Amino acid sequence: MSWSLFAITFILGYLTCKALYFFRAARLSLSVLRATHLMSTAILAKSMEDFHYARMFRMRHMAESGETEHNIDAFSIRTNQEIDYFKEKSIKNIIELHPQFFKHLLEFEDWAGAMRYLNRNESIVIHFLKGDEQ
Repeated sequence: MSWSLFAITFILGYLTCKALYFFRAARLSLSVLRATHLMSTAILAKSMEDFHYARMFRMRHMAESGETEHNIDAFSIRTNQEIDYFKEKSIKNIIELHPQFFKHLLEFEDWAGAMRYLNRNESIVIHFLKGDEQ
C-alpha cells in the first residue's frame, strides 16, 4: 500500500510540475509576443519620423535648387501616398503574421490604433530601448 501511495504522489507531483511549467512558459510567450508588438510599432514610428525628415529635407533642397511649386507639390503628394501605403501595409502584415490563436492579443487594427497602443506603453518602450531593467 505504501509503495503505491509513493508512486501516486510522485506521479501527481510530476504532473503538477509539468502543468506549472507549461503555464509559466505560456505566460512568458505571451509577454514576448506583446513586447514584439511594442518594438515593431516603435520601429515603424521611428521609420516614419525619419521618412518625414528626409521628405522635408528633399523638399527644402528642391525649393533651394529652383524647382517649380508644381514639382514640389507633386513630390509631396507622391511621398504622402507612399507613407500612407507603408503605414497600411506594415500594420496589415503584422496582423496577418499572427495565427488565429493569437489574434485576440492584438490591441490594434490600423495605424492610428497602433500609435495609441504605443503611446499607452511608451514608458515600457523607453526602458527597453535604454536598456534599463524594470
